[in-house]
Amino acid sequence: MPLSSRVTVLGNYFINLFLVTGDNETALFETGISGITDAVISQLEALGVTPDYLIMSHPHSDHATGLPGLMARFPDAVVLAGAGAREFITHPKAGPLMLAEDAFMSKGLLHRGITPGRPPIDTVPDLSDARIVTDTTILDLGGVTLELIPVSGHSPGNIIARIQDIVFCSDSLGFHFPGRGFWPLFFTGVKGYLSTQAYIKNLAPAVICPAHQGPLKNDAAARGIQAAIDATHSFINRVTHTRLPDQKLFAQLLAESYRDEFTLYTKENITNCNQLLVKRARQFAA
Repeated sequence: MPLSSRVTVLGNYFINLFLVTGDNETALFETGISGITDAVISQLEALGVTPDYLIMSHPHSDHATGLPGLMARFPDAVVLAGAGAREFITHPKAGPLMLAEDAFMSKGLLHRGITPGRPPIDTVPDLSDARIVTDTTILDLGGVTLELIPVSGHSPGNIIARIQDIVFCSDSLGFHFPGRGFWPLFFTGVKGYLSTQAYIKNLAPAVICPAHQGPLKNDAAARGIQAAIDATHSFINRVTHTRLPDQKLFAQLLAESYRDEFTLYTKENITNCNQLLVKRARQFAA
């Protein structure tokens, strides 16, 4: 789906990747999961594009497990990742969870009529040769620049990007439920997450591109950003003022969040995510 003369959305409804085309070079922002890798490669080949850059927005499974297949198909592409992404992926606890989630998501796509082109990965992505983005970085693609911006709050090694008035926000606004706003995802800290959301708002983009369920344009973009900020504050207020015991609170949060597009992920994953959100909200309020 073309967003502009320079930006094309690849992948599918559930998992979005963004191709930025310059006069001289191209960059692919987001790398998706293994189950859509072959579809993305076919999309790139249909466009006649060999990407010069493969950019991992952050090292969660649904943004990282497509990277090995893309690297194998495009071995000359420069891989870029945020500071901390390599350490996160190679942590002894992270690897097995990443592989299990990738396999579950592949099955989930199949149940939704999207046949994975290959088996799930059996080893974590190799970032040993990746170029690490520690500060704001400008990629001059020829006739257009892509700005890579390290941010905090959602994940270690988190990057968002901007080209002209389009912002690739990945999960920094939360998980995008079309028509229902965003579920907050401040896994590494509320303060950094709110700062990132305020930064995105101040950019006043005409288009925001979450990594899931499609972009939001013009007035919908502005409303979406504000809805994400409001959802963050609402969640924190709810957690800090509830009188429910944790077991009932966690059950409520799971019932509200684990539906529709979120069921592409394991229930255990979303349960753990909600418990971590409660922990971070309490840390912020303390």
